[in-house]
Amino acid sequence: MTTVTDMSPFAALRARFPGTARRAHLDVASRSLIPASSLDIAQAHLLERVNGVIDKDRYFGLVETVRQSFARLVNADPIEIAMTKNVSEGLNIVAASIDWRPGDEVILCSDIEHPNNLYTWRNQERLGVVVRDLPSPDGLFPLQAALDRLGEGSRVRVVTVSATSFKPGLRTDLHALGRACRAAGAHLVVDAAQAAGITHLDVEAMGIDALAASTQKGLCSLYGMGLLYVRRAFAESLTPPYLARFGVTIAATHEADYDKGPIHYKAGAQRFDVGNYNFLASALVADTLSMLLACGTPAIDRHVTALATSLADGLTERGCGVVRPAGAIMANMVCLRIPGGGPASAELQRHLQEHRVQAAVRRDLLRFSIHAYNDRSDIDRAVAVTAQWHERQSRV
Repeated sequence: MTTVTDMSPFAALRARFPGTARRAHLDVASRSLIPASSLDIAQAHLLERVNGVIDKDRYFGLVETVRQSFARLVNADPIEIAMTKNVSEGLNIVAASIDWRPGDEVILCSDIEHPNNLYTWRNQERLGVVVRDLPSPDGLFPLQAALDRLGEGSRVRVVTVSATSFKPGLRTDLHALGRACRAAGAHLVVDAAQAAGITHLDVEAMGIDALAASTQKGLCSLYGMGLLYVRRAFAESLTPPYLARFGVTIAATHEADYDKGPIHYKAGAQRFDVGNYNFLASALVADTLSMLLACGTPAIDRHVTALATSLADGLTERGCGVVRPAGAIMANMVCLRIPGGGPASAELQRHLQEHRVQAAVRRDLLRFSIHAYNDRSDIDRAVAVTAQWHERQSRV
């Protein structure tokens, strides 16, 4: 009998996710499966509340464990990590903390971004900020256009981009963009909603100044919790848009203590912590971060990218419309452009669900997205079921 300890690292990880036995869950870009261990952790936490026996110091310790673990995941210092509710809040904290001047510019690409990395910056237009929306004719971030604008001596304060795009799920060369931002005195702000825990991210090597993540996708946990990295020097140049006890440094023995003296913001990104934390979500993501760190994001990245490449190759061989433009850097996603647009994509999605494959429709595309708990059997099923539908449609 094969035990979990006898398995390969990814087979052992897959065994922790019972949902993988029910269907090929290729939809981490919407939300992840969560491991079976989450049930015991959540029950233990809730029982403490039911029985009125809690140790809040231990809860705060859990939060710090998460802060330290996420810092390790992205190669940051824990002092550079703030706790948030979601990616949107993290991005808004950064945008609202900058001392904007009329005429300052933000570079982005609405063709490939989730709306929450657009409205955040559009909201600064009321302060005279110019949002320069670069077009993408092929589904890739227009890197050369961004580099050209940065090199023109313009007033670009921020370049914002997703590490892996909302659609069609491709990477941007963050190393090149980070170097150009540094040279131009601009800040690189990254939406890591589709990348944290899946793609290997190194904020130092990539020159990232701020990065927002949430826990319900690649970190394999609940909605309602996020993490924000802000490079210490950048964070300490920012004024928090709102402030609470956990964002200041005072001589205190209790979280409710107050000091009437001058306000001293906490060092680094911790000045952005506000109010009590999501302790249940912290307990759960502490567990999943430990699991992901044990595998290592370089290995996870290789695993998911290889599976995505196999999926894209298999679907292409069967005549399906894979969105994979020249020069694309594959990540963990594969998108299909279906003749007939959104309605046809929704029909294919229903067909996949009937055959135990979970995927998503985003705008006019059908999107598959892969995590460490997926394996080749999921890819083979997705290719076979999609090809079946495609061949049937071709005969109509």
